[in-house]
Amino acid sequence: MVKKQTNQLRSGAILSYVNLALSSLIPFFYTPVMLEILGKSEYGLYSLSSSAISYLSLLSFGFGGTILRYLSMYRARGEKEKEEEAFGFFVLLYVGVAVLILIGGAIIAQNVEAIFHKGLTVSELDKMKILVMLMTLSSAVSFPISVFSSVVMAHEKYIFRKLVDMLSTVLVPLSNLVVLYLGYGSVGMAVVSVCIQLSMLPINGWYCIKVLHVRPRFAKMPWGLIREMLSFSAFVFIGTIVDMLFWSTDKILLGMYTSTAIVAVYNIGCTFNNMVLNLSTSISGVLTPRITAMVTTDTKTEQLTELFIRVGRLQYIIVALIISGFTVFGQSFIELWAGKSYAAAYWIAIVTMFSLCIPLIQNTGLSIVTAQNKHQFRAIVYLIIAIANVVATYFCIPRWGGFGAAACSGVAYLLGQGVVMNLYYWKVTGLNIPLFWKNIFQMSVVPAMMIVAGLVLKKHFLWNQWKNFFVGVIVFTAVYGILMYCFSMNEYEKDIFKTLLRRVYLSSKWLRGILKKK
Repeated sequence: MVKKQTNQLRSGAILSYVNLALSSLIPFFYTPVMLEILGKSEYGLYSLSSSAISYLSLLSFGFGGTILRYLSMYRARGEKEKEEEAFGFFVLLYVGVAVLILIGGAIIAQNVEAIFHKGLTVSELDKMKILVMLMTLSSAVSFPISVFSSVVMAHEKYIFRKLVDMLSTVLVPLSNLVVLYLGYGSVGMAVVSVCIQLSMLPINGWYCIKVLHVRPRFAKMPWGLIREMLSFSAFVFIGTIVDMLFWSTDKILLGMYTSTAIVAVYNIGCTFNNMVLNLSTSISGVLTPRITAMVTTDTKTEQLTELFIRVGRLQYIIVALIISGFTVFGQSFIELWAGKSYAAAYWIAIVTMFSLCIPLIQNTGLSIVTAQNKHQFRAIVYLIIAIANVVATYFCIPRWGGFGAAACSGVAYLLGQGVVMNLYYWKVTGLNIPLFWKNIFQMSVVPAMMIVAGLVLKKHFLWNQWKNFFVGVIVFTAVYGILMYCFSMNEYEKDIFKTLLRRVYLSSKWLRGILKKK
């Protein structure tokens, strides 16, 4: 049983990175085509509509993170009846949330003109109303689906979950290209999102009921769970508000006081941060049920610290490669990929990417404090800083536009996650933060050297063609990997690196054998 769970964990992590590779490579080819067909203004309008609808997720009242916690806890204790009662309750709860989202979306659609009349044209306002309604439907459907998906994660069936994610990763852009070439534009893309969300519900439902043999029970409401969950979720809800203030409000304010074109540039800059964010959470997301089980069984703080540092180091190796590489090659990439009109997105990405590095390599700490039910302090601190960020952004946008909004978010993240939360992890949670940062600083020598060397060489080598760009990236990545292996990685990390190379070699050898037979 333990071996099967370990295999699921490893396979889930591997599939996470396969999915991440797909979700990074597909936009590489897909996004320029989409931008070319949509145009900057309509792309900005689509992004703005998505940001406006994201506020409706607040109607879940923070129960999203709670679902996985309680399902994992009941499963770890072997209490299947309580698990199924909680399952049924969450399904009913999120059906109610879906209804609230539909109502909220209708209200937003009716008030689009009142909110965005300064930044949008009349035709843009009309199209945004349609986009808001379609995106509202997609968001509403996603909530009941997420309950079934949480059951899969609680049972540590990562292979199925990641395969479904990969299917969605591939299907969405392919379908979008079809509707774009047919001339349906951003509205067609929104319809695609609705259709794919509707298809996910029967897939996840079938797996939970037929494979996992876990059915939602509706006969008896778990009132004890509800009371406990409400106190737990109150601060998770605050965290959700914070995320909205950080990731959506900037685009809303830009849409209100600037134009859809500026929103488009800002969104391209944020796209790179989302890629790094997804990359970092691929490991910690898989570990969330395991961390909950460790906390539930009173695992020692030293073991949690060891896990925190081990995962943080692995995340940093990858995150530092991307951030250092983007610093050197990002400007050239954006101009080649999206066009010179999006060049300002580089500085938006840089300002937020460096400040995001801290929470990205410490998101295992968030999983630990959430499992310990100690996340209240983080929620309050982040809320205060997020509100200050919104106020500062409001005053910075008229003068500095998208860059000012990004700078405000960057400073807020440095203060909140870099200073306050590290003190909390250390003094309250008991994690050995000085030891963590000792590890990270020792590993930072190579990325810092690579950035300096890369920027110096950039003055002598032009990467304004794809061929030169790819050669530069390959050389940079190879040198980074060799230097990190020789001077920064410990034996555990070297074993992972060697295992990965061995698997790549065996896979290529197997593929060559297949081709020879043909």
